[in-house]
Amino acid sequence: MNLTIGENIRNFRKKNDMTQEALANRLGVTYQSISRWENGTTYPDLELLPAISEVLSVTVDELLGMPKIEKEKRAVKAFDELRRECIKRDYDAERIVSLLRDIRRNYLDSSSAWRPWCEGNDRAFRDPKILPEVRLLAEAYLERHPMFSHTIQTMAKIETEENLKEFLKRYSTPFDCSSHALLFSRYYSRKDSERFERERRYQLYEAFNTLISSRYLLNLDADKESKNAADEFMEDILSFIRRDAIDNRPDIWICDRIELGLKKAARLVDTNQADEAISTIGTVVDLLETISQIKEETHLPTSCRFLEGMEWWANIIWFKRKNNPDSPQERMIGISSRMDGMTIGYNLYPRDTLDTLQRKEFDSIRGNPLFEKLCKRVEALIVTKPTE
Repeated sequence: MNLTIGENIRNFRKKNDMTQEALANRLGVTYQSISRWENGTTYPDLELLPAISEVLSVTVDELLGMPKIEKEKRAVKAFDELRRECIKRDYDAERIVSLLRDIRRNYLDSSSAWRPWCEGNDRAFRDPKILPEVRLLAEAYLERHPMFSHTIQTMAKIETEENLKEFLKRYSTPFDCSSHALLFSRYYSRKDSERFERERRYQLYEAFNTLISSRYLLNLDADKESKNAADEFMEDILSFIRRDAIDNRPDIWICDRIELGLKKAARLVDTNQADEAISTIGTVVDLLETISQIKEETHLPTSCRFLEGMEWWANIIWFKRKNNPDSPQERMIGISSRMDGMTIGYNLYPRDTLDTLQRKEFDSIRGNPLFEKLCKRVEALIVTKPTE
């Protein structure tokens, strides 16, 4: 490979409005060394590359002139290795720190740079030996991608109590000063119907989503009776929200319908109403089979007149379950809506339904031919393929 590192150092140095002498002083070398690098007479020592890249605010790969596709492959490999190490029971903290540092210096502009914040690395990231490097990565990432919610949410979970207040002060806003809340108020006060309508639908959807989430209804130590009451309350709310549904076809609430349907079936089993429980499970499986039949991006109804105009879509997506780099890809249904560059939504895995049906709550009807047939129907929806 023909290295263009000397030419790259010259270009990046000039871009930073830096003389050869200034760069040499920062690196602790002579300006003649800088001149020889830039003329292609010699190359800098490998040990100096991270320092040069940091002074010039570029990555090592950019210094080396690595092709973009090759760089992306290296980035994916680094993210895979990070995830692979983080999910180990006895992870190597030094290895994780090294990987985080490599990512921060070289791969922040990768199309996969979101992965550390979305793959459930919290257990390892909160390790006192690892957390300082995570802070540096978060700061660098947020500088390139301001207010990226997953980074902020991850740091809010793993930060120490001593540092949390300062982090939130720097990167968060009060809930009523979020950009969407401010735009909602702005367009309402200006009577800007077109722009307000987008914000109104978003705000209403978020309000509905809050009402059918148990985390807002229950204490963490809630007893079984309280949990059952919350589930029944959410069922009632969801039925009210979906009062305009034409029939039982899939809509934007499909994941909530499946989850609450399975919870209702579990309650029915607990009260010795096996036939009713199996019928409820059958409705869930019918719904899951219908959505799994899609072959291409499919529009989903909102089933609510007040959300009409909000575009939601279902699509087949292949993804590695539980973000394990070594697992096969599994087919799932992505449910999403896009609004002004922001995507909201969730993923639906048939395997999650099967896992629920295999819990102890359903032990008393296990062996029932109808129940077992339903489990087999769900199992048939689980499709995997080797990682490409």
